[in-house]
Amino acid sequence: MLARARGFVVLVYCAISMAFFFFVSLPVMLLTGSGDLPIWFARFAWSPSSLWLAGSRVHLEPMPSLPDGPLIFASNHESALDIWVLFKVLPRSVRFIAKAELFRLPVFGAYMRLGGHVPVDRSNHVQAVQSLRQAGQVVRAGTSLIVFPEGTRSMDCRVHPFKKGPFVVAMEAGVPVVPVAISGSGKVTPKRIIAIWPGPIRVAVGEPVSPADFPDKTALLTEVRRRVIALHRRIGGAGGDEASAVATVGMEGV
Repeated sequence: MLARARGFVVLVYCAISMAFFFFVSLPVMLLTGSGDLPIWFARFAWSPSSLWLAGSRVHLEPMPSLPDGPLIFASNHESALDIWVLFKVLPRSVRFIAKAELFRLPVFGAYMRLGGHVPVDRSNHVQAVQSLRQAGQVVRAGTSLIVFPEGTRSMDCRVHPFKKGPFVVAMEAGVPVVPVAISGSGKVTPKRIIAIWPGPIRVAVGEPVSPADFPDKTALLTEVRRRVIALHRRIGGAGGDEASAVATVGMEGV
């Protein structure tokens, strides 16, 4: 009962605080055409305060030196909290590739679109391909992206097969992919339930992987996923089945 109550409190806080930061940022976004200010708020105010309210302390493993320029951060996905976690720990102004349904939500959708995040409609192949092209343009223009190659949150906190979409973007843009592992967030708030059990969340960031070192997107995907699984196990996660690297349904989705 307490977990459900905390879950609803965090949900309400999330909605109200996001609306507040959105409307505070709106004049600047409209004047400059840039989504950097709301991302700054997300990194230094919205995410830390939301995680604090959720009773979740984030433990970040020592990070490797990251190269200058845009990067694609590819992370496993255990929980809705992962967005806050990545905003908090990644030392970059980043954007997300996210499912199109999120862009239809009141306030949140406008926040995502004006902030420069990239929608992908996984139910429409033509639209999905167009979204990948848009993501490639965003990266080539110098913006780092966060992607969840599993396509959805894990039900069992394991790392599931990856979709090819993010790696198509990486190969075409020639941008390094940085493997990221998150462990513990799925226990704090599991999928399909509004409840929070406070607990630690651990994060590990791996060395960048250059697309130039691989013959195609499948080889790149396989190596990045292998590294995500190794990082996940290193921080106490269950890892995943390395033999089943590529998602067989909706492979071009994100």
